[in-house]
Amino acid sequence: MTQDQKLEKTKDIVQSITFNESAVDVVLFTGCGTSFYLAIAAARYYQAVTGEFAIAVPASELFLHTETYILKNKKYLIIGISRSGTTSEIIMSLEHLKGDEKIRTMAVTCNGGTPMAKLTDELIALNDISEKSVVMTQSFSNMLYALQLYAAKISRRTDMMEQLEKIPALVKSALGNGKQLLQVTEDATKKRFIFLGSGAYNGLAKEATLKLKEMTQTECESYSNLEFRHGPISIVDHETVVILFTQNETKEYDQALIKDIQKLGGFVVVIGIVSKELQADLILNLSNQVDDLNRLVEAVPYFQLIAYQSAIFKGCNPDKPRNLTQVVNLS
Repeated sequence: MTQDQKLEKTKDIVQSITFNESAVDVVLFTGCGTSFYLAIAAARYYQAVTGEFAIAVPASELFLHTETYILKNKKYLIIGISRSGTTSEIIMSLEHLKGDEKIRTMAVTCNGGTPMAKLTDELIALNDISEKSVVMTQSFSNMLYALQLYAAKISRRTDMMEQLEKIPALVKSALGNGKQLLQVTEDATKKRFIFLGSGAYNGLAKEATLKLKEMTQTECESYSNLEFRHGPISIVDHETVVILFTQNETKEYDQALIKDIQKLGGFVVVIGIVSKELQADLILNLSNQVDDLNRLVEAVPYFQLIAYQSAIFKGCNPDKPRNLTQVVNLS
């Protein structure tokens, strides 16, 4: 199946599941690596759509520092995210919290018959997403999309659901727009990459950084848009590319930030809905058919293509990065 077809399948799976809607005080999203960055985006999306308090926590923190995140007088829904369903820290966290009557758990995974799934009360299993690559790409997009659909469904936000239903077609279109990025990914003078995103897009910025590091071992970092001025902007020079996710809430400030980066020699790529007034070195316009929150998955192919194209240009294998395995197991 193509990526848009897999997203359609994901939509059908989530829409067919009946979820427990018992009230909780906190919805806690957790994962490791890519799955944790996915958790950041999903938690911020969930809170915005449902109006319920949601946070993202690395899975290891839940068993290493339980009292820092789990309060005895609160009820929790803990949503664990893992492509494999066998990630050590996820399993350890779920086992550590199992039996607490104030904690309900859900697994979001691409492998439904795994230990993680068996430890949780509820399950979103996207078994059609069977990546051979060590690097998470389709699994990231589909699990994020599933969690957006989940939030829209339990909040009964038909307006959000209608927008989300447009995403598979928009992703198919985005995957065909990668040639524009070659001026960045095939320029050997571009040696440092910085991704900027705020709100739910901060999770995407962190994941974009990880993808590029995994596939190419390139020096790269991520920040919230306006936080970049507070120190990190000092590293910008003519070898620097800054990829900025713009949104309606940030557009008023993004142009000034872009100008500051360009004055220091940086090359700026903007991804989002861009007004005619905004100027950058490369602009990748997203669809205006959906709002900023709902087009998260539409933005994903662009940063994944940056990593993939850079890897090919450098002669790296994007599917088998050095020092990495598909599943991380603690020995």
